[in-house]
Amino acid sequence: MASLIASSVAATLLAAHVAQAQPAVSLLIDTGYASSGPLHVASILPAVSARKGQTFHFGSTYDTTEAPQSWFDTMFESFFKHVVSENGCKWDATEPEQGVSNLTECQACHSFATARGNSFRGHNTFWHQQMPAWLPGNFTASELVGNIIPQHVKQEIGGMGPSVTSWDVVNEVVGDNATTGMTALQCVLSKADWPTVTADGSGIPLVKDLSFIYAAFSTAFATAGPNTRLAVNDYNTGGQDAKTELAIGFQSHLTAAVGGFYTKSELATTFSTLAKLGVEAMITEMDIELATNSTAFLRYQAAIWGDYLDACLYASNCNEFINWDPRDDLSWRGLPAAATLFDGEGNPKPAAYEVAARFENFAAGKPEPCSTSSGTSVCKLSRH
Repeated sequence: MASLIASSVAATLLAAHVAQAQPAVSLLIDTGYASSGPLHVASILPAVSARKGQTFHFGSTYDTTEAPQSWFDTMFESFFKHVVSENGCKWDATEPEQGVSNLTECQACHSFATARGNSFRGHNTFWHQQMPAWLPGNFTASELVGNIIPQHVKQEIGGMGPSVTSWDVVNEVVGDNATTGMTALQCVLSKADWPTVTADGSGIPLVKDLSFIYAAFSTAFATAGPNTRLAVNDYNTGGQDAKTELAIGFQSHLTAAVGGFYTKSELATTFSTLAKLGVEAMITEMDIELATNSTAFLRYQAAIWGDYLDACLYASNCNEFINWDPRDDLSWRGLPAAATLFDGEGNPKPAAYEVAARFENFAAGKPEPCSTSSGTSVCKLSRH
């Protein structure tokens, strides 16, 4: 098992959905890389992994209830090669009754992955949302920390086995108001969500320390496979701020607008800081909402996606990149947001081709492109 908790690195910003001017951008697909036709990212990934020195996992969410299945079969063989169950591994699905493990949906997604030569990532064992009906309940802090959390983490991580590449052990535990100078406990308490407050919303602390996080991770370390990364997964993390200094991860629910994402240089600095600490980085929930589904905004989306992928590819400590929802009609942000790599009919958007181009560029041993999301006044790519 990795000796340090992996930080799932992927920045989430809840920027307002407003139409505003976007810069003209230069893309790799303007310079001779494919911008139409079939996509075969899966065939490029072995060369990417060879340059990285370890397996690079690139994929998306999947749930067995989603359709069309034929599209999923094709895309998780030719484009994506890493699967995350969007909902099937969350607490409400995996322990619907206290002490009763039900990994049916989680295992079904794992089976879908392995049948198509994909790896599998676990999301998540502890979150204050999507809890089973028996939680929060009237449990004491002692019951929660000493029994409920360890039992759940053990039965889920242990039940899924050692082949899972990484687990989000705890999800979204740091408050948005965390600031530099706060202790780790203060940052977590500022979240003001269960289990640091009671279920009735009275605001009276239930867990007064970080013991619930320690309970989850100590159990995960004792249970997970030797090569499984264990992650704290969170949002609003990407710059040099209080949340990121705690090595909390980046979920990457972005907006194609000024202030709606972190720059490539900000991400590179953050990844480098984490690497110096011996912490691994993962981009875990990438999508980019558009103000309008115009050609200009689709290109801007492609530029941002390319920059985030490059930041991960060229970092020594980033080896997982997850796109949250594979196509626009299945996106949690809604079809009009056009936030994924494929449109509502499953057709690849410019961002999908740009992702393929960034992989091809990296696999060929070429240097990192400039920051395309900064616009052509800063970054102008030439033909390769």
